[in-house]
Amino acid sequence: MYVVEQWDSVDLNLQSGPFTVPSDPLALELDFATGTVPPLPWIRPTLYVEYSAPTDRAGQAYGGTVLPITPATVADGLAGLPWAAAAPRDLEIRARFEATEHKDAGRAIAWGWADPIQDDRTARWSRSTARDREHVSPWGEAIAKDRRAYVSPWIMQTPYRDATKGFAWYTVNLTGTVYDDSAAYQALLQTDTATTITLATDSGEIDVLDPLALDFRFGFHKPSRPIVPHDVSKRITARQAAPRDNSRSLPWGAGQSVWHDYNLPYPVEPNPVEPPPDPLDPPEIKTVYLSMNTLQITDVDTDTPLHVQGVSIGLDIDSLSWKFSGTLFGQGSLALVAPSAGGMKDISVVINGHSWVFSIERYTSDERFPTEKFTISGVSRTQYMAAPFAPTRSYTNALATTAAQAANAELNNTGFTLTWPTGDDEDLPDWPIPAGALSFRDKSPAQVVAQIVTAVGGIMVPSMASDGWTVQPRYKVLPWDWGTSTPDAGIYIGMVRSRSAQFEPAPEFNSCFVSGVSQGEAVDVQRQGSGGTNPMPDIYDDLITDSQAAISRGKAELAGTGNKVVETLSVMIPENGAAPGVLVPGMLVKVMHDDSQKDYMGLVLSTQISAQRAGGAAIFQSVTLERSA
Repeated sequence: MYVVEQWDSVDLNLQSGPFTVPSDPLALELDFATGTVPPLPWIRPTLYVEYSAPTDRAGQAYGGTVLPITPATVADGLAGLPWAAAAPRDLEIRARFEATEHKDAGRAIAWGWADPIQDDRTARWSRSTARDREHVSPWGEAIAKDRRAYVSPWIMQTPYRDATKGFAWYTVNLTGTVYDDSAAYQALLQTDTATTITLATDSGEIDVLDPLALDFRFGFHKPSRPIVPHDVSKRITARQAAPRDNSRSLPWGAGQSVWHDYNLPYPVEPNPVEPPPDPLDPPEIKTVYLSMNTLQITDVDTDTPLHVQGVSIGLDIDSLSWKFSGTLFGQGSLALVAPSAGGMKDISVVINGHSWVFSIERYTSDERFPTEKFTISGVSRTQYMAAPFAPTRSYTNALATTAAQAANAELNNTGFTLTWPTGDDEDLPDWPIPAGALSFRDKSPAQVVAQIVTAVGGIMVPSMASDGWTVQPRYKVLPWDWGTSTPDAGIYIGMVRSRSAQFEPAPEFNSCFVSGVSQGEAVDVQRQGSGGTNPMPDIYDDLITDSQAAISRGKAELAGTGNKVVETLSVMIPENGAAPGVLVPGMLVKVMHDDSQKDYMGLVLSTQISAQRAGGAAIFQSVTLERSA
């Protein structure tokens, strides 16, 4: 407003020129005040500003000024110039908006046409200028925005705070499982139920005037539920370690295996369902079998064919190598295979597609004019790791190791290998051996490996034509489970030339106490469901250092008890590798009849192959089976 001097007349002048009195003199209101300072406080303007802020510290996105506009009334029809725009001499000017003439409309501007100077009034809290801090608001001095504990009525009513209070939960479900709405969603998609929709409000139903103006959207609305963390796992499973975890060689001494005790203190998930085994390759069932047998024997070094008759090849379940014998004709042939100062010489034997490699270790002569014949005998190459060909030594392990590691260590740098699978239930387990538990004196590498393997009821099956063994349990499947297991090979009774059997009675035990000696584990192994009422003599072995080893040895001992039938069958060897092939000791064989009720299973204890001569000769394998009585 203006400060009026003490004169009799007043000229109303604005910056744009003289002010013209409107046609209605009552529309002009003059307020003459005494003194040099405008009267305070001013009358509250019609348009007022209300500031609102969120409860927490204001961010950049919430720093604006909300300017609610209410309708002006006659009593409040006063307009005030912006504070920053008033000159010192312009103390007060008030005019009614509705009384302003058209030419003054440019000065009585609408809020939407504010000069750039009005932009500073909508500054964020963090960008307040110096003059904004000196502003005296009608509701009093504002509280510092960083005072979070302060609650005032005008803050409590802000829209942001009201929206925050609309949440349905206040915590997180830490023990719940992740929600899966797929079933409900699919059910919604697959529904064929007719839907009736009624449009209504609180005052009643709604009449649809234009059906095209309706827009319906149907979907699945997830219910309000607490948040469930996705990265929290509380499921712990226990299972047998993979082969790579079997290495427990500790440089600071013996360690205790975490797998030594099967009685885990927490529930154990059942073993995963294994896929069914590959079906048995059945033998051909014929009324008459016609076979063109082949026998080729050559010198390995020169690939020279050898004239050998009366060939015999055999292996039993506890042997470390295959055995060979035959009759050789001619001094020239003998010179190719006879042992010399350089060592033994090798021959290759192929019978109906099945190959062996033998080292000839000795021969005897039987010369009668005009015939020169020699009886030669040999072994498969695995015999090189046994006496007298391999050196013997004495040893006690100073560091902890495992059974498979100790066995393979005996074959290091020899060219011979040991295949020891451990990933299946039918495999021989690998177990930890602490320092000092493995001790032997004057034994060859093959004998040491056999000592380790037989300690837990295993056998070593020598390869036919390569340098190595395969380790497996003596009973891959326990005899009382043979009826539901898949055999390794099948023999049709029509392939059997002759058969003989011998009944061997023996007590049947159902419990076996197996223990280490100076260290290790002691386990009472019982046949499931028997109660262990008939125990057999206790078993002690220095290498029973883990419960896995004790259980494996106990199962082998119990499987060998009870009445048995030892049966010998003379079976043909079909050509081209057809079933049943060569039956190797340790295999589980099923003897098949025309009447399936007569079928039975047996464990191969030994195999003896005979071929009288090459070229169409009759070739049979004599297989000894052990079966339950």
